[in-house]
Amino acid sequence: MLQTVTGSIDEQAAGRILVHEHVMVGFVGDGKLKPSDYDNEEVIASILPLLLKLKESGCSTFVDCAPQYLGRDPYILKALAEQSGMHIITNTGLYKSPYLPAYAYEADEVELAALWIREAKDGIGDSGVYPGFIKIALNDGTAINDTQEKILRAAIRTSQETGLPIQCHTIGGDTALHADEIMKQADFARERFIWVHAQTCTDLTIHRKLAEAGMWISIDSILPGTYEKHAGLLRQLIEHGAGDRILLSQDTGWYTVGEEGGGTLNPYHRLFTEFIPFAAANGLDAQWLEQCVTRHPFQAMSRRD
Repeated sequence: MLQTVTGSIDEQAAGRILVHEHVMVGFVGDGKLKPSDYDNEEVIASILPLLLKLKESGCSTFVDCAPQYLGRDPYILKALAEQSGMHIITNTGLYKSPYLPAYAYEADEVELAALWIREAKDGIGDSGVYPGFIKIALNDGTAINDTQEKILRAAIRTSQETGLPIQCHTIGGDTALHADEIMKQADFARERFIWVHAQTCTDLTIHRKLAEAGMWISIDSILPGTYEKHAGLLRQLIEHGAGDRILLSQDTGWYTVGEEGGGTLNPYHRLFTEFIPFAAANGLDAQWLEQCVTRHPFQAMSRRD
């Protein structure tokens, strides 16, 4: 089952899933983004047409990956779900510097995990909304520092306690391998972990190794102008034996806090209306492509008992 902002859904209801997208992002440092920095109704009015167009393309479920202090707002997400008819999934967890609140540096992994476990069990504040996954991040292309390792270990604790999967912003293969070692130490099942932005690694032997360990490989920057490159990457990943662990998304949208009218808003539907037909016409199996946006993300995002 998937936990959405309006309740749990099964695989049939989930249908096609966009596993890594954004409704709103606020790049405000030190965890200081607050609801008074944006207008809820303006955000809803800006994003609703994009979700309705996405629904027309045959997609049913939208995973919003903005963590707390970077744009997560359960009230906006619930209103958008109700008005669009889309299933929307939000998260618990934290991002990375410079978008972390002071307590992220001061608390230990047990204390951080306790906060996220409480949201998973009791809901986010008084919104009545429950998170469907844990969203975290690691340093970009460098060794994992102490703060991000603590956040990763807290996410592992939360997942083990709640059954929620982890989506982790992970740039580069070396960082993914380091995370894998930490999960091994914690005896954590890697099929509960989604390597977000796996397209940033060019050494496909790393994808094969981590896919064999059970990790999900998220190719999530599939935007106009990149279709040929990403179709080629997918062919290579299949050849390297990672085909049954692939997720597809775009990492697009979004209403940017602080920019007039939310800035430039990109549509969500193009993965279905443009890329998948392009990839199928260029030799990728249509049934496999469909699994990458249905069965695979449902398995990756399901909450385990």
